Amino acid sequence: MQSYTTSRAELPFSSVSANADVNEKPGLGPITPFVRAIDGFKPYDPAIKIIASGGVTSSLNLPGSGNIIGGQAYLVKNLPLPGENGEPVVEELLLEHGLPEASRQRYLKMACGENPKHIYPHTRLGNAWLLREHLDKARKLKNKQDAWCQSAQELASGGLFKDRRARRFIADFGELPEDLELEPTVALLKGEFNVNIHCYEPEDFERMLDVLHEFGVHPQAFHHALEAWQVPEFLKQQEENITIATFAENGLFKHEAYGANLRGPKILDDHGLRVVLKSDHTGESNHAKYLVYQAAVSHSFGLSEDNSLQSVTSTAARSIYQDHRIGFVRPGYDADLVIWDSHPLSVGATTVQVFVDGREVLESPESLRILETPAQAADLALPLSRPWIAKDKKQTVCNNVLAPDSHIVFTGIKSILLEKPITTVDKNDGESNGFAMSVFNGEITCLGPESECFSSQKHGDIHHIELENGYVTPGLVAFGNNIGIIDISSEPSTGDGSPGRKGNALNEQKDLHFAKYGVHFGGRGFGRARVGGVTKAITAPIFGGGALQGVSVGLRTSENATVLGGGIWKDEVALHFAIGQEAKGDDTPTISSGVERLRQVLEEGQQASGKTGSTYVRASRGSLPVIVYTVNEDDISQVVLLKREFPSVNFVIFGGHGAPLVAEELNEAKIPVILTGNRGAPDKWEKRHTFAGPPLSPSPAQVLIDAGVLVALAVRGDSKVHGLAQEAQWAAKFAGLTEKEAIKLVSTNFDQILGLKQSGQEEKTSAGKKYAGDFVVWDGNPLRGEGSVVVSFQDDGKIGDCWPDVQGAAL
Repeated sequence: MQSYTTSRAELPFSSVSANADVNEKPGLGPITPFVRAIDGFKPYDPAIKIIASGGVTSSLNLPGSGNIIGGQAYLVKNLPLPGENGEPVVEELLLEHGLPEASRQRYLKMACGENPKHIYPHTRLGNAWLLREHLDKARKLKNKQDAWCQSAQELASGGLFKDRRARRFIADFGELPEDLELEPTVALLKGEFNVNIHCYEPEDFERMLDVLHEFGVHPQAFHHALEAWQVPEFLKQQEENITIATFAENGLFKHEAYGANLRGPKILDDHGLRVVLKSDHTGESNHAKYLVYQAAVSHSFGLSEDNSLQSVTSTAARSIYQDHRIGFVRPGYDADLVIWDSHPLSVGATTVQVFVDGREVLESPESLRILETPAQAADLALPLSRPWIAKDKKQTVCNNVLAPDSHIVFTGIKSILLEKPITTVDKNDGESNGFAMSVFNGEITCLGPESECFSSQKHGDIHHIELENGYVTPGLVAFGNNIGIIDISSEPSTGDGSPGRKGNALNEQKDLHFAKYGVHFGGRGFGRARVGGVTKAITAPIFGGGALQGVSVGLRTSENATVLGGGIWKDEVALHFAIGQEAKGDDTPTISSGVERLRQVLEEGQQASGKTGSTYVRASRGSLPVIVYTVNEDDISQVVLLKREFPSVNFVIFGGHGAPLVAEELNEAKIPVILTGNRGAPDKWEKRHTFAGPPLSPSPAQVLIDAGVLVALAVRGDSKVHGLAQEAQWAAKFAGLTEKEAIKLVSTNFDQILGLKQSGQEEKTSAGKKYAGDFVVWDGNPLRGEGSVVVSFQDDGKIGDCWPDVQGAAL
């Protein structure tokens, strides 16, 4: 197969300000069709090989979205140093290298909505006028050119005295009217550009199309387009051949992305629109290496196998007018081919070899050594899409589940991934269609064969829920996201607010902030968490820069959770610090001063007497964990040194991209890692040694686990919390973990790392309860992206949620 993505290759990996050339702003104004992304491309970018290792062989590299017309884009093949001299030459990377420039397809980037509005002092009203004004100016030039050409053609078709008439023509009309600045826009009006527009919301689609149609321009694709699923028929009516190049899961990060829907690609496809999945490649969170996994996510949420694969191959190639060369495996097409170790839509699918123009990208012996774990039969099969439920059926089922003294019997349970239930179940004890589990008032009362669980019940009416492929897991934990503290990270008014960069970490009473005081429930991050079986979130105060972040809070994700209604399950979970480039602030302007400040806080806490309630005292004495967000291996090493100096402190590394490079030292120091970089990227300078992951390097989680480090997994940003179980599967595949060990990475390992006890866990266990923590019943395997949450149960006996993935819901 071939894969294609849209990227920002003008923002190379391990970027610094000197080599970031994404948006031409603000000097030339918001309309810059004359600038070319090729002039900012870095042919030495290490991302080229990393992207190719994910099976992505071609990329459309676009300027940024800060300008109404951002400039001209271009296509590259992701083959490092392809020329015969092996030198970093931009021209040699172009997909149309070797073609005369006049024969090459031209691409244009445009944008509407928030980005141009925020960068320039204009509203959407003003931006629409500026675009119309510019297009009108270009149209007038085009009309002059057309008139000149018509007159010249009439001259050429004349008879006698042609030379004399030509001299008279030049004297009267002059040379062809031209304007280098307007040339691209005139070409746009002539239909010479493949137009790609960054746009999110229905009203912006409508107004942009209205302006473009006024001038006879028809775009080929809307990019991002996270709310296109709301107006599929309108888009079809306006542009019959439009492509929606969107994200599978990225969303919620700004107002125009807040209406994103995990089932958006399926809805668009159901209405007959062409769907392409894109990466954007602006950093680790939307890294182009994992483009094909985005197709897997959309397949998980209902997009068909064929259309999921075509969304990153043939459909994309058609949209950019290159389906005569790429996007298909056919005789005469470019030999861009990818060999996978498992079905490319399966979680953890990894390339064995990638060919670009028939040339191998990977060093086969090394990649095969990294991929030495044999593929399982299930990995080779097409994964199933997760089930969803109709509204009327949900109402019936959930009314029964939520009724007082509800007694539920689940049948068809194939796998139980709970940790140490008192009554263990032998697989041989189950019937051919699986186990049964009965739950009364949130407590497991039977776990075994169906006949046993039905016959042993002493309560009243039994509500039977039959599962096709039932799984029972602990409730998952989302760590370090914005859940409950801010709904839209780019809009301060939607959350608690940032303390800024001026705080003094040594002033505990004034500058130590607690997330528990700023909690707000009901944001969409909670909804995505529930879809992913996340029953608890651990959220720190909003990070504003500086070494000290504050004290995190433990929240329930239930739809009915409130501040006064048990929504806070733990007031104070951990004390959070940061070390690294992001932690520079007024009080800690350097990395070294950040380390110094953390050391001073702990020293002050240990020297304090009679202040047992002080947060710093509790942290220094080990009763409150100290979370240190840091990504660089040398900065992580500083935490190891602090642990040697303060052995009573329970340090935890969060982030941890460089942790595999000091894995043995972390194990020796007994410092656990909450890893956000298992599928990381060397996108920043301080992360330049980050493992790219299989097939180019070992899995970071595997290295840490093999070294004996206690590991849990987290994701940055709220939009991906629904996929924590799949993140566990990515780690488990290469670390050789069982399903039960895998699910611990995103659930009960947090209890061990943070010294947490489920509320009343010991008392409940000693009283004979079969399981004391939160647990979730799924239909389908959550690790493979096939499972939907049926019911989640809290450790306080309450129902957390019932079938959150319901027909018509915006997930």
